[in-house]
Amino acid sequence: MFVFFTLFFLSAKSLIAEKITNYEVTVQMNKNGTLTVNEVIDYEFDGAAKHGIYRDIPLRSKKNGVDIYKSYIKMNSIKRNGISEEYSTKLFDEGIRYRVGSADRFVENGVNRYEFNYVIYNAVFEKNGIYQVYFNAIGQFWQVPIEKATVNIKFANGEPVLKNEIRQLDIFTGEYGQSGKDYITNLNNGTVEIKTNKVLEAYNGLSFRLNLKTDNISPTFWDKLQTLYYAHPLIAVGPIIIIILAIYGFVTWYIFGRDVDKKAIVPEFNIPKDISAMYAAYINGEREPKEILTIGVLSLLSKGYVEANDEEGNGRNVEYTLSDSRKSKPELAEEEKIVFNALSDNGYIFKKERSLYDASNKILKSFEREYKKKVYKDNNIFNIVFIVGMIIVFMISSTASGGTAGISDGISGAVSLVMVAIFFGIVLNTIFSIINNIYGNNSKFLKIIKWIAVLFFSLIYGVLNFIIIGIIMAMYAVYSKIIGRYTVDGMRKKEYLDGMKMYIKTAEANQIMKFNDVDELVAYFKGILPYAVALGVKNEVVKLMKNTIKLYDFDESTYSYINRGVHFNSYNNFFLSDMISRGYNNAYNEIAEERFSTLRENSRNSSGSGFGGGGFSSGGGFSGGGSGGGGGGSW
Repeated sequence: MFVFFTLFFLSAKSLIAEKITNYEVTVQMNKNGTLTVNEVIDYEFDGAAKHGIYRDIPLRSKKNGVDIYKSYIKMNSIKRNGISEEYSTKLFDEGIRYRVGSADRFVENGVNRYEFNYVIYNAVFEKNGIYQVYFNAIGQFWQVPIEKATVNIKFANGEPVLKNEIRQLDIFTGEYGQSGKDYITNLNNGTVEIKTNKVLEAYNGLSFRLNLKTDNISPTFWDKLQTLYYAHPLIAVGPIIIIILAIYGFVTWYIFGRDVDKKAIVPEFNIPKDISAMYAAYINGEREPKEILTIGVLSLLSKGYVEANDEEGNGRNVEYTLSDSRKSKPELAEEEKIVFNALSDNGYIFKKERSLYDASNKILKSFEREYKKKVYKDNNIFNIVFIVGMIIVFMISSTASGGTAGISDGISGAVSLVMVAIFFGIVLNTIFSIINNIYGNNSKFLKIIKWIAVLFFSLIYGVLNFIIIGIIMAMYAVYSKIIGRYTVDGMRKKEYLDGMKMYIKTAEANQIMKFNDVDELVAYFKGILPYAVALGVKNEVVKLMKNTIKLYDFDESTYSYINRGVHFNSYNNFFLSDMISRGYNNAYNEIAEERFSTLRENSRNSSGSGFGGGGFSSGGGFSGGGSGGGGGGSW
């Protein structure tokens, strides 16, 4: 209620000459659990020119920043002297203001009768078969005195309020928080009548708390759902959106996301002819450019385009050079040619760090195009429905103020939503553009930042919005992983690679491929080792190689010959991958610094540019407690 004090007291002036001569409120308790309220206000203006009055109605009450009560107002009509009057609305943090009158004309001096008729949702509560109406009938924030006030409480359709239905009736008068007793009450022909017995000074009002055991209030399930939607739209709509998205996700996955018929995986020991080791790694899920580069160099090593000179024999100080041998070599895949062309032919082959960095990104982009075209259809178009779901949740949250007053309020709410969305869109787009320039569009860091930004933005609209958005985001993350489907050709490639892994992992003595001589064994393992790294089974293929060598009972010199032939030490430690990683990281840092420098320069060049309580209540009540209330004044 702090907002009310601030709102009213800051604008309060000396209004002694103005007053409300009579304030009559009729509260009709409806079968569906709503209240139809009719307020008749005889407002006496002084000689000053005024356009009309305003009426503030609180719609929520907060405790520690969290809504503990929230209602919804449906305004049916506002009249002045029996004729419909022009009005506008404005939402504020805890309620809604109805400004009655026109800025183009003034009202007559003297008494003008204003009549407000509205329905209030979520103002009737039930506990153990007892219905409670805790209502602030005369608000405590009128800036003028009220000479006489009457509150009539009745059922709809002329049904009387019987004495044996009333379990408890408490009435409170005075300023907000007080528990005055300046009233008289009686039950007259089935209507509870409450009248003040003295003038209510400015900022004084009247609240009542009525507990009833009655059949005249009996909301159906749909009535309760409607009330829930009006008061807490996300509680009502959020689960429905989640269920719809879940059904949509399952149906679209079943139709478009299920993989084509899989064949039984059988061991494959032959090296694939149409899949490079780098592309095998990509199909297997590898997206790290440094790892792709390392596998590319290992492929060049296995095909004889790169030579490894390991004088110490421990793999810790291997010198890698481009081969000058004129011997016939296997043909390179296009991506292997890109890596080869990025290597230096003079001295240290990894010194062209920028070229290696560019080569890795070029290869990954090429793989992405090829992968999506021929191997795996990601079906990302279906993900948009989850984005739409999140947008709908944001729209409901941003417009769920708890009150409505017709078209003007709807338009202003929509305009506010658009303006907020545009503002945050510009800010987030700027931030993402900066991060994208530094880290690249495919950066996992950028994706994480985007998700964090969405979650943070959702938290602005409340904890419930945060939870629902979080659930939809989790569904989106899972769905985006499973909606994709392998093509027939892609599935065959994946099955073949899985067959290679199966052979490497499970081959026993009687299943190990037989070789005619040592050179054939060396050629096989030299070719398969890059694929083993690509498929994440390097240790297993090393074990397989050792088991194969044991079958032939080679002597120590032959064993050493095999190790040198397959470049075993290049696989047995991280020396090669460390060199490639250092070069890549150096280039990455250099590029990031260049982009930072450009951003700083652009920034310097552009400097100077500008641009109350709710729920079922027991115990002590007070004046101002319950739903309704508020106040008003003239303007």
